[in-house]
Amino acid sequence: MDEPAYEPAGPRGLSRVQDWVADRLERIPPEAWPFIVLAVFAVAANGPAVLSGGSLDLLLLASLTVGALLPAAIVIGCRDAWRSARLVLVGAVVWTSIPVAVDVISSGQRLLSPETWTDTSIVSGLETARELAGMLSLAGPALLALGLMQRRRTETTWPRALVALALIGTAALCVYAARSAIDQYENFQGFSGTGLGGAFAFSDPLFVVGVALDPVRILTVGALAWSTLSAVRASEEPHRFWWLVFAGSAVLFGLTILSITLGLAEASGALAPDTYMAVFGPISWVEVLGGLAGMALLLVGFGLGLPAADPLAGGEEAVVSVVRLS
Repeated sequence: MDEPAYEPAGPRGLSRVQDWVADRLERIPPEAWPFIVLAVFAVAANGPAVLSGGSLDLLLLASLTVGALLPAAIVIGCRDAWRSARLVLVGAVVWTSIPVAVDVISSGQRLLSPETWTDTSIVSGLETARELAGMLSLAGPALLALGLMQRRRTETTWPRALVALALIGTAALCVYAARSAIDQYENFQGFSGTGLGGAFAFSDPLFVVGVALDPVRILTVGALAWSTLSAVRASEEPHRFWWLVFAGSAVLFGLTILSITLGLAEASGALAPDTYMAVFGPISWVEVLGGLAGMALLLVGFGLGLPAADPLAGGEEAVVSVVRLS
């Protein structure tokens, strides 16, 4: 008896799926794989902690993973990014890859050798690495913005009043944050004991520098959002790229303001402890979901491909139109 026609369909269907997956994997440039592997390590290192936590921890891990994949998306969308869009790629690496790599090392150390976490020198060294990576990541969005501006046909106009207000406001927030961090440092100076928590961070003078510089994120992420808004208003090609990158950076910019404002309000005592605890839960969900959405928009945008480089950029024959946003 002949075999029913539908029986071979299963293996053939599975084969087609395997061929589709293999084809997609072959399309991934070799330069993207280190960042993909880093994202896998981030999931593996933080997985046990996430499984013992709740859905919020799962979303945090998803946001961390998406951020780690941002440089991979740039390389996939622009295979010669190391040469033609180096500043864009370096900005993404500084912004996401370096902090994620430090997190993987720290989480992996805690997972594989928990007994070493009684060694204060190891814990202090990892906290120092986290602080340095966090401070370095502040420059990431600004480098991205500069790199993208080099691929524009139009220029971004920076209104002097807006720039001055942003600089003065950020400087004031930095001073305010530094004062709060110094108070915490003085309270925890001389701390000794076996409890880890965040006390070792408070006893490290580098903690003060990190907290004081944190409001600079408003400037760097804001610069990326403003410059991409300029490209959107100028109808730069490709439209989807600029819209996605602007939407993602705008979401992250709003969350940056929210996070810094809430943190400073809590540190200064402007929010009563019970009020802070009441709003902390809902705002944490907003920050995590918003951060995941913002990074996902950037990931999709860069994965679609960067704008074509202008062959006349920087040349005497280049024609540059100015977008006036003031």
